Amino acid sequence: MDLDIPEDMTVEELCSFLQKDRYLPRLDTEWLLRHGGQTIRSYHTETKELTNPSIYLKDLIHQSSRGNEFVWIYRRS
Repeated sequence: MDLDIPEDMTVEELCSFLQKDRYLPRLDTEWLLRHGGQTIRSYHTETKELTNPSIYLKDLIHQSSRGNEFVWIYRRS
């Protein structure tokens, strides 16, 4: 799925958007946001705990010298 994300959107706002529009199911899971082959953030749907929520997505994109593809992977908690 491709989404157009505003430059000033934080990781926390992205998670809220995805859960509000039901892109992230409301299961008790941990979602991992991966970029450049590394896990950069995790989000727990049950507790809504998010690591480093105030990071701007545009900052992650500008720091990368590789392709800018973000991948969400889920794993059961």
